Amino acid sequence: LVDVTCSGATTANVLTTPQGANPPQISAVTNDTSLVTFTVGGNDIGYTAMAFSCGAQSAACASDPTQLASSLATLKTSLTTMVSAIRSKAPMARIILVTYPRLVPPTTCAALNFTSEGDRVVASMGQGLEQVFLEVAKSTNVVLAAPYVLGKTHGPCAPASLRWIAGQTVTVGFPYHPTPVGHEEMATLTEQVLHG
Repeated sequence: LVDVTCSGATTANVLTTPQGANPPQISAVTNDTSLVTFTVGGNDIGYTAMAFSCGAQSAACASDPTQLASSLATLKTSLTTMVSAIRSKAPMARIILVTYPRLVPPTTCAALNFTSEGDRVVASMGQGLEQVFLEVAKSTNVVLAAPYVLGKTHGPCAPASLRWIAGQTVTVGFPYHPTPVGHEEMATLTEQVLHG
């Protein structure tokens, strides 16, 4: 396993743009690569930054549907280009797109510290991301592992043993990111689709 994942990465950091001292992640892909998994896209549209803004209940927690639609359309193109580049470098590799766990559950979750407007803003971004991931997986014929689909009962207010994504306050990891349990479940889902 060659792990070149890096928190805060965008699709540009995968394809063309170094992230600090780290070269573009695609440089780790070679002709001999047999499997590529990736989770990327949220930072392209400011998803986590918006979650932090809404958790702080700041004025920046606001939606611009036109801008979001534009960002999602750009992301779809970027992800499609990324898959094409991976296939070009590793023609025999299986490619698995792992989506994000669902951050905003169907009912109010105090652990997020969002207002009802914050719930709406962040949920709409998460839903938009998931839709882009579904469309890209279908159009590029990559395998999809989708913790988002199962996330209604695994959000920040779920019991710790079932919590796949953190709320505003954490003891391990980062706010609004997958928990250790979430990482394990995402790995299990990846293994299931790989061997299923």
